[in-house]
Amino acid sequence: MLIRLAYLLNYLLGRDIAGRTLIKFPDDIFLVAYPGSGGQWLRRLVGNLMDPEHPLTESNVMQRIPDLYHLSRRAFKRMPRPRHIFSHECIDAESHVRVVYLVRDPRDVALTNFEQRRTGGTIDANISLEQFVATVFMKTDEYQGGWAEEFSGAILAPRRWYRGLLKDELLGTPGSWGENVMSWLGGRGRDSKTLLMLRYEDLFADPVEMLAHVSDFLGLGASRARAEAAVVASRGRGKVAPEPEQPGRWKESLPEPAVLQIETVWGPLMAMLGYAPTGVWVSP
Repeated sequence: MLIRLAYLLNYLLGRDIAGRTLIKFPDDIFLVAYPGSGGQWLRRLVGNLMDPEHPLTESNVMQRIPDLYHLSRRAFKRMPRPRHIFSHECIDAESHVRVVYLVRDPRDVALTNFEQRRTGGTIDANISLEQFVATVFMKTDEYQGGWAEEFSGAILAPRRWYRGLLKDELLGTPGSWGENVMSWLGGRGRDSKTLLMLRYEDLFADPVEMLAHVSDFLGLGASRARAEAAVVASRGRGKVAPEPEQPGRWKESLPEPAVLQIETVWGPLMAMLGYAPTGVWVSP
């Protein structure tokens, strides 16, 4: 009973983690990426683009670009506007905020997700990559990892009751890769004023050019020199800022049955995004 009363008090005071219950303002700006898609790299790049002289670190990330999973509703309410917020979530139909969405080849996403979750201990250490894809990554009916990425996971959650009355699924529900991507493409794909979609592979190939697009979209007015400084500031910071992964790692590491399963389910969406399916998948 005392625990329930504490949860209720925490909720009424707005000290529970915001999650999907965050009240959004019209001038909010969201950076969104499915887990394992390079979202933390995008977060660092944009954070450093905002202030390249003071690089994003574990000590200042929650002040500059907080995520939905480590900050309370009250803390979000007190933030200066416009707020820049990081998220893994599917689209929120009631929201009209501007969104920079980072998409990545799901075959690489599956590999990165597997490595992150095995390192973080959220999956059985004995599960194979092929089993992981079949039993975890492709599932569409449960939570898929959310804030388990190394960068955000390194930030300690507040030492207090923080979930309030929220159920776990309200804290983070990114769904599957295909559900997440299609929620944004279907809901915002034709609205260039509120959605900027970037491909991880393009960001990897030319981060300065991609940051120029982000600057224009967000109205930051950043020069090319400032974008270059942001890219430099995002490198070489160990655990806080691991180097981005080379695209296409799945070609050497992902078993063919796992490739076939991903392409069978999401082949048309992959092709639309420029991720050519292999010969094992045949278009219907």
